[in-house]
Amino acid sequence: MAEAGAGAAVCAGEGRRPYERRVYAQKVAAVEAVCRRIEAGVTLAEACRCPTAPPWSTMQWWLGRYPELRAMVDAAQAVAANVFPPRRAYHRWNPKVAAEVLSRVEDGRGLDEVCAAPDMPAYSTVMRWIKERPDYFDAYMLARDAQADRLFDLAWRLALEATEATTKTARLKIQTLKWRCAKLAPRRYGTIKAQAPEDEADAAPEPVTRFEVRHFAVTPDNEVVETTRAVRGMSPAENTAFRQAIREGRITLDELEALNAAGEPVNGPRRRPG
Repeated sequence: MAEAGAGAAVCAGEGRRPYERRVYAQKVAAVEAVCRRIEAGVTLAEACRCPTAPPWSTMQWWLGRYPELRAMVDAAQAVAANVFPPRRAYHRWNPKVAAEVLSRVEDGRGLDEVCAAPDMPAYSTVMRWIKERPDYFDAYMLARDAQADRLFDLAWRLALEATEATTKTARLKIQTLKWRCAKLAPRRYGTIKAQAPEDEADAAPEPVTRFEVRHFAVTPDNEVVETTRAVRGMSPAENTAFRQAIREGRITLDELEALNAAGEPVNGPRRRPG
């Protein structure tokens, strides 16, 4: 049980495997096993992580001492290269590489197209840069804005170079470029409505919404009259008493009109309906 636990720890990458001295025949057999794994599509480093394979440092020492073992590994890697596509190298943050990505985007290429080049970082890597680096996000948005200008000029060139035989194809390309320009820079190339500049939109104050509660009362003749200005500043009890006085005729319509005229509206003068 103890040996099984130790083997599981080695498979999980916990701890360092003990050094194992091997004769030359055992070294050849171990390298052959590693080569079979390389031909199956794994890298040399991945093959050396197997518990039955020699560690990476040991393998490198063997390959440096025995040229014939190095030739076996090189041959296996050549076979794998013909069968499996090359792996994309991981790109750490590099200002020159990041600037080259933006330069190719400005030339009119999509980000997925740029990242498909073997010398460029993967799409997920660039998206991580954009999300984690605010300065790079701003530069990326400027590159997209410049891309719209580049595509707009491309649409004009396609229109000038179109012939009777290529008119249909050119029209489709131009319409697609117009759509992309409108999405990339809607303020300049949008077809629906003009967009306010981003700085002005950010600086625009929020709209203020005001509410006014209107009050009404009933006269002895069952006529509904407005008391909004007259009761402004009254408590609910005073408001109720005021409406009751109108109902009983103790406050005439002339007196109510005078009280309403003395009050000031909240949102300025209001037009009387009708």
